[in-house]
Amino acid sequence: QAILQKNNLRNKVIHCPQEAYDSTLPLIKTVVAAAIIDRDRIAVGTEEGLYVIEVTRDVIVRAADCKKVYQIELAPKEKIVVLVCGRNRHVHLFPWASLDGSEGSFDIKLPESKGCQLIITGTLKKSPSSCLFVAVKRQIFCYEIQRTKPFHKKFNEILAPGIVQWMAVFKDKLCIGYQSGFCLLNIHGDGQPINLVNPNDTSLAFLSQQAMDALWCAVELGKDEYLLCFSQTGVYVDSQGRRSRLQELMWPATPVGCSCSSSYVTVYSEYGIDVFDVHTMEWVQTIGLRRIKPLNLEGSLNLLNSEPARLLYLKSVYSEGASLTVPETSDNSKKQMVRTRSKRRFVFKVPEEERLLQRREMLRDPELRSKMISNPTNFNHVAHMGPGDGMQVLMDLPLSVVPSSQEENTRERTRPPSTNLARQQQLRSRSYISWPSSGGGDSSRSISDADQDLEREPDSDSTKHSTPSNSSNPSGPPSPNSPHRNQLTLDGLDQSACDA
Repeated sequence: QAILQKNNLRNKVIHCPQEAYDSTLPLIKTVVAAAIIDRDRIAVGTEEGLYVIEVTRDVIVRAADCKKVYQIELAPKEKIVVLVCGRNRHVHLFPWASLDGSEGSFDIKLPESKGCQLIITGTLKKSPSSCLFVAVKRQIFCYEIQRTKPFHKKFNEILAPGIVQWMAVFKDKLCIGYQSGFCLLNIHGDGQPINLVNPNDTSLAFLSQQAMDALWCAVELGKDEYLLCFSQTGVYVDSQGRRSRLQELMWPATPVGCSCSSSYVTVYSEYGIDVFDVHTMEWVQTIGLRRIKPLNLEGSLNLLNSEPARLLYLKSVYSEGASLTVPETSDNSKKQMVRTRSKRRFVFKVPEEERLLQRREMLRDPELRSKMISNPTNFNHVAHMGPGDGMQVLMDLPLSVVPSSQEENTRERTRPPSTNLARQQQLRSRSYISWPSSGGGDSSRSISDADQDLEREPDSDSTKHSTPSNSSNPSGPPSPNSPHRNQLTLDGLDQSACDA
């Protein structure tokens, strides 16, 4: 930050750190790996197994019965969850339904994956299905993931030049990083690997002399340029492994992790996060969060080793829409995990005492009190009333069949106003309850008369009456053009009252 201010460098916001979930959840302090399932769910791998956090419903699901989870990769197209877990770091395949808490129909362990240090999933042009790549020291096992049994098929095995420290799929090639080098491998075994650190380029000889580790990242900038990120520096090379730019990216502190995208490289250190533009080589942002580490290869989910530990989501301001719905969190929350009827599902909710206390505080504050009233739901739109219609028509909600023939309507029109009013009040009290659209005095008198008539009605006719509802069921009010609907204007009601 001091260097940025001294040199008047612009501090451009690329990532906005947000707390992904309440820090009082006991699972967060034991999280080792994480992945975003959808907008409302996060999969977290802990020392006790795999859990799914439904951030919008405060529901915790135990997804898989396994030991410590080191890495999580998802294949949503094939409905498969891939984990590196257990004491021996085996690769396991679980069904997608296990994320909902259902008993897994299968748990497939890849026997040759013992000691796995890294897995990735990707899609190739020549294969419609997703592929899984498992790195065990220098061996890379290539699988095709299927939706039917046996759910995986091994199609190749590749030997890397060194112990694999990083992997990614670039088009139809597999880019791997190892100590002091990166290379491109042909996934199907045809052709020779391409060394991205050309040994004939003397300007890159310092990489092999100092034995630099591959820092989790290489970025394909175009058809003929790559950015290779090592533990001490980042260098630009062409497709033949020769230096393409004289300048190098120098990290402000010793990195402990790295994540990359097509535009930015995010470097983690003990002092915070530094973001670099891979095209212009500019140092564009610094986030001063100490002791933070990424939980996935994309760097979207991170663990902040503070007290208490916090699960952070780095939202990119240039991404289209938020990939995760971030809930409101509070450091003063006293939520507790409560087991439901299912042994795999828990509810993380506030105790009753704290809920009542929060309710009292909201009642004291007018702004918070207004939030306690929810918007209307489950209602049925009957008719749209214009500015002049609301004060002229009383809309009645019929609850049983009323006379609707033309003869009955003719007789109603030919009766005197006073008789007609009495007849309408009688029908209203027996067949429906008037629901006024305005607060006029005559309409309120009609409701009170109807209530008195309902009290005098015998029990045998009680099934004819019910309270009006705004639910969207088939028994709702008819449309304004229905022949079963009687309309009573305020003008007629006033004239009848005067004649009476």
